[in-house]
Amino acid sequence: MFLKKRAFLSVILLSLFVHTMAQKNNYEKNWEKVKDLEDKGLPKSTLSEVLTIYNLAKKSNDDAQQIKACMFQIKYRGMIEEDHAENNIFFVDTLIANAKAPAKNILQNMQAQMFWQYFQQNRWKFYNRTTLQQENSKDISTWSLDKLHETISSLYKASLANEKLLQDTRIDNIDPIIIKGENTKELRPTLYDFLAHRSLEYFMNTEVELTKPAYYFTITEEAAFAPVAQFIKTKFNTKDTASLQYNALLLLQDLLSFHQDDKTPDALMDVDITRLSFVYQKSVAENKEKLYEEALKEIETKYNNNPISALASHLRAQIYHKKGQQYQPYTQTENQYEIKRAKELCEQTAAKFPGSEGGINCKNLIAQIIKPYINIQTEEVNIPGQPFRNLVTYRNVQKLYIRIIKTTREELKRIEEKKYEQYNYKWKEYIALKAQSSFTVDLPSLQDYQQHSTEIKADPLNPGIYIILTSTNPSFSFDNNLLVKQVTRVSNISFINNDKDYYVLHRDNGKPLVNTNVQVWRKEYNYKTSKYQTYKGEQYQTDKNGYFKLDLKKTDNERYFSLQLQHENDELFLDNEKYYNVYNSYETPVKPITYLFTDRSIYRPGQTIYFKGIVLRREKKCCQQ
Repeated sequence: MFLKKRAFLSVILLSLFVHTMAQKNNYEKNWEKVKDLEDKGLPKSTLSEVLTIYNLAKKSNDDAQQIKACMFQIKYRGMIEEDHAENNIFFVDTLIANAKAPAKNILQNMQAQMFWQYFQQNRWKFYNRTTLQQENSKDISTWSLDKLHETISSLYKASLANEKLLQDTRIDNIDPIIIKGENTKELRPTLYDFLAHRSLEYFMNTEVELTKPAYYFTITEEAAFAPVAQFIKTKFNTKDTASLQYNALLLLQDLLSFHQDDKTPDALMDVDITRLSFVYQKSVAENKEKLYEEALKEIETKYNNNPISALASHLRAQIYHKKGQQYQPYTQTENQYEIKRAKELCEQTAAKFPGSEGGINCKNLIAQIIKPYINIQTEEVNIPGQPFRNLVTYRNVQKLYIRIIKTTREELKRIEEKKYEQYNYKWKEYIALKAQSSFTVDLPSLQDYQQHSTEIKADPLNPGIYIILTSTNPSFSFDNNLLVKQVTRVSNISFINNDKDYYVLHRDNGKPLVNTNVQVWRKEYNYKTSKYQTYKGEQYQTDKNGYFKLDLKKTDNERYFSLQLQHENDELFLDNEKYYNVYNSYETPVKPITYLFTDRSIYRPGQTIYFKGIVLRREKKCCQQ
């Protein structure tokens, strides 16, 4: 993903009224009146007052107040007009026509973003739409995707015209229309930085929805990862000059060139790290990971005392973390300790720059790396009187505490039927159940922060239903602990079936279980209570071969069933339901099919039509014609 931006300067949200912004003294009363009119629910009167402010700012060449008034015109027009999104976009054209730089540049940048937001909200309308030769309509909803993106790109580029003027305009000059983040003036010191980074957000976006030419641009050059001095001189040759990736690279070159000789390197480092993250994501170079890693290391070394270098360290740690996630026991072991390497780098970075964004990101990655995980799996049914295996999958856990709890279907159903908001109470009920036995297991610890699996043995159990409750804490507390449960049955009963023919067998030796009682439980949906209900259905008993034939009655609402099998003191009643096909698979309904053939495809008026028909009726595997 692209580098996460720090609450940078952003254009004020059009849907919000931010009345706490600093105002010049001669505008305070006007904006107070605007606020008062809006509070009274009078959007037309409010718009009229905003127009007064706009005309006043225009006469006094107050760009910031002029832009702010434009933004609020858009807001209140949206309250009183239909199709306000499209109308507001083109309303900005009139504002642009009457504005001078740098106000004009800001308006163009705003309009580009409005077009982009319109696409994001209506992208489904543009899918599979073909490009027309002439697209002069003002109705955006009829535009092709290429036309829309061409317009957005042109506006973002136009907003960066008069480059010298924008670079000489300090960001302080437009305070009334921006929301400031922390430490942002060093990273976006000029109006050019502000508009260029907003444009970059678009150009660095994916272009999968665009129609690409056969010669579409891709980043193949290793120089895209080169140090700043070399990168800004690199020529990226392509015919695909409309490519978003290509235009993003050109804009990154301009920004880096602008800040190359800054006294403080903060803005330069910020752009450079953004550049490297973007290039790494989009490059198709075979060795891009190595190039990316080396470029990040160079930033860390060159600016080792600057807190912004922590961002580069965090990105490098992400490389190692990603490689470590490719580890597979026995098959891909070369990256086993890469996650550990990422953790160590993050620890060094967080200790050196604890309050920086990169340091905070490193702390978050460490928390992700050391987060414990456990899961336990066992056979759905185990054999009485024999030890059985449990597969434990774990990460960052050294010891498990396990309880074996005997339970019943009724008790499980009562606990599991609790609503989602009672989730905590559900677990507390499991914890409160009396354990039949308990034991602890020491897990192999490799200190690699990888996920591992091992099998643990459980002692023999008598027939019944059991909960295997697993905890990383000996107290089995609900808070600050990992709890996992697994339900297993212990029974000698098993069965196999082919469609409706069932055989009940001894689970250990495979011999038929004679005179096993089989109870069918049917399930239907109750529309009055909006719940499923179960009730007893047919009953069967196995013969000397352990055989019974399932023959359920046809019903309108009941398609699901489960089986309860009882043999002497042993019972098997599984939760997994089966679907019953009420139709006999050998009695396929007769479906006649008719094919009509004519002697030609086009006829003159009054001409006789000759045709013939063939009717096929399929019964079982035979056809009758």
